[in-house]
Amino acid sequence: MTTLGKLRIRGTVTRGGEPVEGAYLTLNKGEEFIAERRTGPDGVYEFHTTPGDWTVMCRASGSDPAPQSVSGEGEQSVDFSL
Repeated sequence: MTTLGKLRIRGTVTRGGEPVEGAYLTLNKGEEFIAERRTGPDGVYEFHTTPGDWTVMCRASGSDPAPQSVSGEGEQSVDFSL
């Protein structure tokens, strides 16, 4: 039985309260790169993966890289305010 997709990580990237389009987000397991996403015009991104411990890293022009840890399963909201 696969558990892929049992964890949904979704969030918004904003700067000064406004959505950031084109922010680059990576999903990492420890030091291992797993997946990447870019935000759309609404600043939203989403990953579907297996339950566990993850790090979401956000990179956007004019901002320092911002990591956030995520663990568990189900729906997890991870927002970034740059």
